[in-house]
Amino acid sequence: MDSHNEPNTNCFTKFVNSDPETLYSRRFIPELNNLYIDRPTDILDACPGCGALKGLFKNRTGAIKADNKSQIIFVDGACSGNGQEGARASYGVYFGDKAYDNSSGLIDKDLPQTNQVAELYAAIMALKIVRENLYEDIENGIPRTGNRHSCSILIITDSAYVVNGASSWVLKWKENGFRTSTGSPVKNAGLFAELDDLIGEFKRHHVPVWFWHVKREFNRSADAMARVPLYGDQEIPALIPFIKD
Repeated sequence: MDSHNEPNTNCFTKFVNSDPETLYSRRFIPELNNLYIDRPTDILDACPGCGALKGLFKNRTGAIKADNKSQIIFVDGACSGNGQEGARASYGVYFGDKAYDNSSGLIDKDLPQTNQVAELYAAIMALKIVRENLYEDIENGIPRTGNRHSCSILIITDSAYVVNGASSWVLKWKENGFRTSTGSPVKNAGLFAELDDLIGEFKRHHVPVWFWHVKREFNRSADAMARVPLYGDQEIPALIPFIKD
């Protein structure tokens, strides 16, 4: 990836307040968007050409617009026999109704087969998918402007473990060599380190990554996707139905 470090305000999202401190805080604050009331769909729309979720914002004239360079991704994990011998875990990544980048699968066999690991794995997979698009932009010589595929990334999950870990805990763990305040090794340290590295990689290219903890009822699409590898075909609720132009 290219190594330029100058800020690129042309690629900053309109989705939230672009104050630098807020921009890279990692924890998403929906109240900063004046369209937000009490649920994610208040501030989301679907790309008319692809179904991918995009953030909504109100511009200076009061018109409601879609931030087409925002990447909104719901993630979840599932586990059959969680906490028992023979458990198997899977992940789901939901970009939108019928979106091309939607993904689900079993997590690596050498990882602990638990719900928490599956949820964390889903967040990592989401960022890896978006990173592929960013690499493609860079390889094609697209500068750090609004022409790039992504200018902001919002990971939405019902896992407080993932949100707290990615936005707060991991920053302290890095200072302590990934040990807790009692000196014990951090559980799932390798996955949190990988997630943190991905966030840092996007930040170096002026693409903020945020995490939003929502109620489980608002994450049913990713939940259904995560269940597919374990239980077969599921009805995937359309958070915002894709209606092709």
